[in-house]
Amino acid sequence: MLPPSQRQSYEDFQQVLQHFHSYATTPDVEIPRIQEYFQDVKRIFESKIASLNAEDVLPDNTSRWQSLQTEIYKQMRLLETDMRLLQAARSSATFQTRASGVCDRLNTLMQYCKALIQL
Repeated sequence: MLPPSQRQSYEDFQQVLQHFHSYATTPDVEIPRIQEYFQDVKRIFESKIASLNAEDVLPDNTSRWQSLQTEIYKQMRLLETDMRLLQAARSSATFQTRASGVCDRLNTLMQYCKALIQL
């Protein structure tokens, strides 16, 4: 089981991911607005998730926690790349394809948060 402070951090992160995903799936997505959502996700990640460590996690869960935490780091880096590609999209079809990729990445991050919250 996660300590309450870590659980709250992952819940906060998951909530901001959900808000971002909700916006990214709307038909009238705009680059400045989606960039704001991404910055919110990045800010929460850096302030609440990146600073966590396994010291307070039960020994039985440490390995799983470390694996999921590593995956979150990786997915955040990939999300940043996805956002750059989305901003560079010139056609509507390319934009939609890349926005779909961002949504997939957000889904993956939300699944990792859910798994961590259930530890």
